Amino acid sequence: MKKVFTLFAISFVSIGLCLYSCTKDENENSTQSQVTPEPDPDPDPDPDPNSDTLVVNVSQTPTTRSILIEEFTGNRCGYCPLGHKAANEVVAAYPGKAFVINYHVAGGLAVAYTTQAGNVLNSAYNVANGSYSIPAALINRHDFNNGSAKLTESYGNYGTDAAQIAAMPACANVAAAARIDRTTRTLELKVKVYYTDNGTGSNNKLHVALIQNNVMGTQSGSSGNPDQVVGNQYKHNEMFLKFITRFSYSSMTNTYTEGENISPVSQGSLIERTYTYTIPESFTDPTNNTTEAVVLDDLEIVVFVTQTNEEVINACKANLTIR
Repeated sequence: MKKVFTLFAISFVSIGLCLYSCTKDENENSTQSQVTPEPDPDPDPDPDPNSDTLVVNVSQTPTTRSILIEEFTGNRCGYCPLGHKAANEVVAAYPGKAFVINYHVAGGLAVAYTTQAGNVLNSAYNVANGSYSIPAALINRHDFNNGSAKLTESYGNYGTDAAQIAAMPACANVAAAARIDRTTRTLELKVKVYYTDNGTGSNNKLHVALIQNNVMGTQSGSSGNPDQVVGNQYKHNEMFLKFITRFSYSSMTNTYTEGENISPVSQGSLIERTYTYTIPESFTDPTNNTTEAVVLDDLEIVVFVTQTNEEVINACKANLTIR
């Protein structure tokens, strides 16, 4: 099912970018509750780097949801390192069950690393709901606000939101394995989704995001997250580069489409997909017209399944080898 957002916020963004402000979270010191995640009863084996076959073993045992934090951030946002720190704490609390994608978004507080997809998603989820500040994050794209259309959450809520998600049953499990050829820079990816229960609607959507760690650069307020400070620079992690699956935006209609439709979503269904992508030497920041080198050894791949574009059912990080 294709869900089209009418981005009435695009016109607002042109004005709002000038007014973009980084607000301090009133709940930054709130206690983060945790639950013990359920271990995957059928863990995926690491891919054999010498094999020509990618092995993906998706669990067929019902489990709870993994946590996906999609954070909107910026390198001139003084409070954004506190958001990174809060997200890191969730990942540490739920090992193997929590993942982060950091979208650097256009505006006076992000002068590097922006992407079209990040800007569009920020407009759709963070600007359109009236909460025009960063850091802010989607937690499984779940509505924690009782239908108020406000899906982004402040960093003081990441921990408590994650605990709610971790307790929710998942109707599907997802697993992936990937391989990159150093010489050709060709990425091969195999994904499996298995439905342990009936999904919602006639189809769901599969999303594959390419992210990069260890990108050294500047960051306002870096002392708020000292674990990522190296000398006088800041180590940007989980930085979004590109969706391998479809992401298209029309400036004429102010609409976008993301993800790949998958079906059937009934109990017992097994969905398998393979992708091939040639990784460029660098990506260009469309907002600031700068380039960032792509380091193969610093790449990761996050895969997630949604009901339409919202409500992340489950997520995983692909087992990745480089040879």
